[in-house]
Order: sequence, then structure tokens, then C-alpha cells
Amino acid sequence: MRVGLVSQLVFLYAQAGLIQGKPVLRGLDPRLASRYEPSSDNMFACLDGSQRIPFGRVNDDYCDCADGSDEPGTSACPNGTFFCANAGHVPGTLSASRVNDGVCDYDVCCDGSDEWDSLIKCPNKCAEIGAKRRDDEEKLAQANDAGMRKLQELVAQGRELRRTKSAELEHKRAELAKTEQEYSVAEAHKNELEQIQRDHETHNANTMQQLTTEYLEPVVQYRKELAAQLHILRAHRDTLIRLLKAVRDGHNVEFNDEAVAKVVHEYGEYAEALPYMEEAAQAYVDEDSKARKERELQMDRDSEEDDASLVLCVGAVDIAENELRTVNDDISVLLGWMRDLEGYNRNYHDLAVKGAVVALADFETAREREMSDVSSRHEAANIGELKSKYEEAKPLVDAIAPADESALNSEEENADTDDLEKQVADARSQFWDIQNVKTRLTNEVSNLRELLEEKDLGPHDEFLSLYKQCYSLDTGEYTYEVCLLDRAAQIENKNNARQNLGTFTEFGQNRELNYRNGAKCWNGPERSITVAFECAGVVELVEVKEPEKCEYRAVMTGPFACQLPVSGSDVVDGEAEEHTVKEHVHDEL
Repeated sequence: MRVGLVSQLVFLYAQAGLIQGKPVLRGLDPRLASRYEPSSDNMFACLDGSQRIPFGRVNDDYCDCADGSDEPGTSACPNGTFFCANAGHVPGTLSASRVNDGVCDYDVCCDGSDEWDSLIKCPNKCAEIGAKRRDDEEKLAQANDAGMRKLQELVAQGRELRRTKSAELEHKRAELAKTEQEYSVAEAHKNELEQIQRDHETHNANTMQQLTTEYLEPVVQYRKELAAQLHILRAHRDTLIRLLKAVRDGHNVEFNDEAVAKVVHEYGEYAEALPYMEEAAQAYVDEDSKARKERELQMDRDSEEDDASLVLCVGAVDIAENELRTVNDDISVLLGWMRDLEGYNRNYHDLAVKGAVVALADFETAREREMSDVSSRHEAANIGELKSKYEEAKPLVDAIAPADESALNSEEENADTDDLEKQVADARSQFWDIQNVKTRLTNEVSNLRELLEEKDLGPHDEFLSLYKQCYSLDTGEYTYEVCLLDRAAQIENKNNARQNLGTFTEFGQNRELNYRNGAKCWNGPERSITVAFECAGVVELVEVKEPEKCEYRAVMTGPFACQLPVSGSDVVDGEAEEHTVKEHVHDEL
């Protein structure tokens, strides 16, 4: 029930104060006082212009105006507001629903005026809260001042660094252009030599194929004939060594037979120089005929591996001929010593010598028979023609055979091939060296171009001098690492395991740094982190939270949220207009 007396009680001039000598309604913003003077007919016009009501119904604890403007000092209108003067602090405006609700709303009304007619009393705390606010503002101003100076410093560093790196980029580009020309010349030279080498190899391969067609079969047959002859001659040599060894070990030294002593001495020097000969001879004696035959067959099979290649087969024949000469020389020497024993003093009856002389007669009979068989076999195989074919093929093969397939080529025969191979090797080495330089310069130019021409380094290059600089924060279980405009990571302290929180992708609102596409969470999204800045003179990572699963928010202090000075400063390349990096205030302040 509306009562005029209620309006009069609410209209308390002493508590509300005076504006230019006039009383002010409780809860009224002084800036609206002129709108709350009664009209000539003592009426009040709702601020939205929707209606006029008698002035006595203002602040009567009943909501008449749709916009709630008739009840600035009560809670009657749900959309109304209550003004708190907060002397000693800053004024505040409270929702009308919180007036006289039994709660001291010091966050808005530090003077307690919102509870003017409730059961509780709210002491005025504006002096205390205002002092703290002024202290916080002073600290914030100091931080802003330090941040501004640091920002000026980073901008100056960024400007100078851009000049330096721009000059470096131009130098690298010129160096790269020169290297690319050298690369093209080196590549063309290498390709030319490689083509010559390929042509040479193709020619040699074609020639070798023609030689193989013509000569491989007779050369293989010639090798086999030599191998068969070598089996027999090795056995002859082993037999002679065994006989001479028996004389050396078993003759009677006391007889002092000059012929025997001479043979024993000369053979002893031979055996001492070639100790493996006696070992081979003993192995031959210890072998039964079946084992010996299998060993010789295995040697033949091993040799047959070379028969598919004319180069290898020619090499094998050359080795066989050399061995054949060596074996024949050995047999000639050994046989000469055995025949010298025939002049021994028969009066001494030296059984070892007598036995060797008798065995020699048997050996020579067997040797004559076996060599006759060899001659017959050679005649049947027409070995003279086979040898002639080999002798025709050898110089032709040696002239074109690669050095690693035939060791028979003379330096003169291989000179042209070796010179070409050296030229190709040198050209490749030079090409690869230039290619490495070109690759390095290409990467350096690309990195510099990306940094200077594509990267967003802030409106005034303030991030340039700290680009990729990393900052960390140990939270106990984890250490977080944020590298400016680069990457971010979470490091588990107990085992140093790293989780990728993403790479820098873009600036967000208020110049926040967005790091995206990190390691995927188990049953969750890819990890990401957003970094906000608070103005300060020192760059630090001060807070990391995880408001959503695997989506992190971090706070860093630093100059990046500070303002540059207005025009007149030469910090930002003499720009006239004011450049502002928007300030971000953390929600918890």
C-alpha cells in the first residue's frame, strides 16, 4: 500500500548528501540528479519516457516505471540499480535486487550503503579498500612503466636486428645465386663425365660380350686342362718332398757321405724357406685315394665359379700357368737332388738313402707314364689351339677389364680407364661439395625469409629479439616450457617425459599466443595451450592451468601487453601515430 509517509522517510537528505545545495535521492547516481527534479506540476518522468508519475511515488518501495528508474534507492524494481558513493574509493553501481538483501556487497558498495534498511549493519570499509586499490594501482603503474621501457628496448632491438638480418638475407641470396650457377656448371660437368664413363662402360661391355662369345669356351677348356695337369704335378712334387724328407730325417750322419750330405743340406735350406711344402706333402701322404679325389673335385668346382666370366677365367688361367711354372721348377730342383743321391757311397749301406734311390726309380717310371697320359689328353684336347686362343684373348681382356676384376692389367693398359674414373670421382666430389653449400644456403635463406617476411613478430618486431626464447615453470608434478612463437611442452618431473603441447600457429585476441596441434590426449583432443600476457618489465611464465582436458591456459608477464609511448618518441621508427599493444588483465586480479 502506497503511503506518502514512506516516500518522505526514504527521501533522507542528510544521508544522501547534497548536489549544488539540493538534496539527492538515496541510491541515485549524482550524474542523473537533474533528471530527478519534480516538474512544475510535481510529477516525475520515467527515464525511458514511458510514463509520468507523481514525484511522491519516487523511492516509495513500489515499482512504477518499466525501466525501474523510479526506485533508485530500493529493491522494488528487479531491473533497477543502486548507486554507492563509496567516498575514499571509487563509486559503484549495484543491482537493485541486492539492496537490503542482508549481504554486505563490499565488492561494489564498500561504504555499506546498500544495506541501509536491513537487519545487518555494514561498516564503511572504503578507506581500507580504497587504500589497497591505490597501492595496487601504484604497483600496476610501476609494472606498466617498467614494461613500457622494456617494450621500447625490445622494439629498438627488433628494429636493429631486422636491419642486420635483412642485410644478412640479401648477402645470403647473392651468395646462393652465385652458388646455384656453380652448381649448374658442376652438375653439367659431372653429368658429361658420367655419360662418357657410361658410354665407355657400354662399349667395354659390348666388346667383352663379343670376346666372351668368341673366347670363353676355349679359355675355360684350357683352364681345365691346366687344372688336371696341376693335380698330377702337385702329387709329383709332394712325392719328391716326402722322399727327400725321409732321407734328411733317416740317413746315417756318421757315414759322412759327401753326396748325401750335400743333398740333405740343400734340401734343408729349401724346406726351411718353404715349411708349408712338407706339411702339404704329409697331408697328401695321409690322404686316402677317395679323399684325395674328392678334394681335387672340390678344387675344380671352386674354379668353375670363374668360368662364367671371361675376365675371371683369364685371370684363373694366368694364375694356373704361373703355378704350373713354379711346380715344374720345384720338381726339376727336387728331382735333381734325388738323382744326386744315386752317387752315394754304396759301401756304407745307408738304408734310408738306399730306399730313396729305389723309390726314385719307381717314381720316375710312374711319372713317365702319367706325363704320357697328360700329353695324350692335351693332344686330344688340341691344347696348342686352346693356348693360342687364350693368348689371343688375354691382351684384349686386359685392355678393358675393370681393375677390381682383373689384377693382370698393367698400369699402362689401365691408364685411360683410371684417369676417367679419377675425373668422374673428382667431378662428383666437387658437385657434392657445392650441393652441400647450396642446400645450406637455401635453408638459411628460407629460414631468414620466413622470419623476416612471413612471421608475425608483433606490430613493432618486439618478439624478434626473443624469437624462440624458452621460459619454464615448475608446478611440482610438471614443468611447463613455452618457447616464444615456436613450441610448448609439458615435462613430467619424475621421469623427464615430454608431451608436445603444440607449435605456435597464430596470435589470438589481445595478442595471446596460440599453440596448437600438440600430442593427442588419451580419449581426448590434441593438446594445445593459449598464452596470455600481463604487462611487466620481466618476461616470465607465471601460471599454467588446465580448464579443459588437455587444453591449457598460461599467463606470462612481459612487455608484450604494455603500451608504447605516444607520438614524439623515436622508438618506433619515427612513426607519428600511437601504437598500442592491448593490455590483458588476468581474471584473478
